[in-house]
Amino acid sequence: MIGGPINMGWYDDIEWEYKGYKCLIEFDVEEDNVKAFHSVTTPKGEEVGLYLSPYDSKKETVENEVDYHIKNGKFKEYKNG
Repeated sequence: MIGGPINMGWYDDIEWEYKGYKCLIEFDVEEDNVKAFHSVTTPKGEEVGLYLSPYDSKKETVENEVDYHIKNGKFKEYKNG
């Protein structure tokens, strides 16, 4: 509905565990735009913000980053951690 309230339920943050990593996709919802911010907590407790497209809200994208970290001992790119 144009000009009506935003349905926040469509953009609830997503939390899940994958291979011992805690994964999180948080949504920044504005009237005309929605962005997703991605982070993981490693099994050692290190919190890492990932550089992923803010328009990608697929769990598989974060899981691919976790798989890369397991294989290579580092994330492709990250904001902190």
